[in-house]
Amino acid sequence: MDETPSPTTTPTAAGPDGAAATLRGADIRARLRRPLRGRAMPWLAWAGPTAALLAVACVRNRFLFATRLYEDADMGANSILVEQARRFTLLTGNYSRELFDHPGPAYMYVKAAGESLAWAATRLVPTAWNGQLLAVYALNATLAGLVTYMVYGWTRSARGAFACFAVLAAFAAAHPAVVTSDWMPYLYVMSYLTFMVAAASVAAGHSRDDWVMALAGWFLIHGHVCFLFFVPLITCAVLLMAWWRRRRTPLEALRPVPAPTWVMVAVISAVFALPIAVNLALHWPGPFGDYLAYLRSGRAGGDSLATAIRYALWFWWPHPYSGAAPILAYLAAAAVIIWPGAVPLRPFLVALLAVNAVSSLAFVFYARTGIDTISSYYIGYFYWSAPVITLLVIAVGIVQRVPARLASVAAAAAAAGALTAFALAPQTQTSINSSDPSVISSGPDTDPALPGAVATLAARAGGRTIVLGFDQPTWPDLTGFLVQAERTGVRACVPDPAMTFMVTRQFICTNAQAAGGVRFYFHSGPLPGGTRVLVRLRQALVTTTHSGT
Repeated sequence: MDETPSPTTTPTAAGPDGAAATLRGADIRARLRRPLRGRAMPWLAWAGPTAALLAVACVRNRFLFATRLYEDADMGANSILVEQARRFTLLTGNYSRELFDHPGPAYMYVKAAGESLAWAATRLVPTAWNGQLLAVYALNATLAGLVTYMVYGWTRSARGAFACFAVLAAFAAAHPAVVTSDWMPYLYVMSYLTFMVAAASVAAGHSRDDWVMALAGWFLIHGHVCFLFFVPLITCAVLLMAWWRRRRTPLEALRPVPAPTWVMVAVISAVFALPIAVNLALHWPGPFGDYLAYLRSGRAGGDSLATAIRYALWFWWPHPYSGAAPILAYLAAAAVIIWPGAVPLRPFLVALLAVNAVSSLAFVFYARTGIDTISSYYIGYFYWSAPVITLLVIAVGIVQRVPARLASVAAAAAAAGALTAFALAPQTQTSINSSDPSVISSGPDTDPALPGAVATLAARAGGRTIVLGFDQPTWPDLTGFLVQAERTGVRACVPDPAMTFMVTRQFICTNAQAAGGVRFYFHSGPLPGGTRVLVRLRQALVTTTHSGT
């Protein structure tokens, strides 16, 4: 009987027919291998960097799995929101020192997931805040993985992915807190960097990255009111760049984007918009009225253009002659882009620089018109994205233009070296000594005395509500006490409605609580002789009398 050759059989017959059959067999073998690569490599481009950064963060902070930490100060205020998020009642974001809430609760829900999974459900960590930190590590590592995934989508090469990860890991080594801190100004950094790379990818033609742009953009909008300006502006710039790219082929603009992409964007947008919409419906105009009032006030901006530019340049190079840094970086990036070869990658690299330029102009405008204290650099930490993206253009562009084997070895070595530097950097270990790890003198944001303080005051209250008066410098202990009281089922409140912005309505005393509760006071200074101190906290001396009288 006749036997049909398998598709991979290479005929031995010579001549044109044999040659054609050989080519067909080689082509079929290549096609059989391609789907596996297409499935595996994009997945690895995301999973590899995510796992690497998360593993380093967890190993360097392994004390979280054994050490009991009880947060206070800003971390305590955020944990008040996290506890509400665990009950799915939180509709707003973290507080601002301008006495309003930021737009949305997304970051708090991430922390709530970490607390619920790693602490409440599994006891993987001994205290609630430890679980929140693990969730922050996972979020930032995932965002870094998404950046590498998008770059791989353009380079389709391991060396491109390694080069991208080397840049991200080097950035993390220079500023470890962008991965391992849960202080809000650091949380925006990876989100903004991811948003910028996704915006460039979409502008250059990869509509499949729309969902990443939507995800990162919504996180930013939830996190800080300033992103109500940055995200829509950059989105409009992306739409304009996409139109410009297609202006000579208008029919291409009508080509439908794959349905799964739009479905993901729609679902992400609906989920993130829901709490903001519900809050507006229940408390119109919500914090948006406060935002407009702030912009109209004399507190917003007012600095000169030169001051705003100097502020922006600090993020490029915080030293004299910082103005040369963006100029030299952009010249180097432009040289890489016009270097012959790798033409398919060029639109993405150009889009990265273009989106970066739009972001820089927007940042200078924001610094001049929106920042109240322009000497506070933490407000603009997210703008570290500018030098990182420029370096990304240079690194990825170079490895795609040199011999593949040499580039792969060099990029892999650079990625390994940068990851090692991140692992060894002192600040990779999460700082519990300050909200801002650069401020060493401010004291820790955790206090082991908090659980004992709650138990002592609860025992003296005898089941009645604890009513807390306080001196202003003791507010860090106040937030820590309130969140520990809630976690242990102890009723406590503050009889000062002006503190609503920090402790939320939940912990403002009703008239009945204020009248029927037991009062205690947090004092910041020395007390008169003979005053009985019930508890000593990090910032406060707790007594039953006001001002020691």
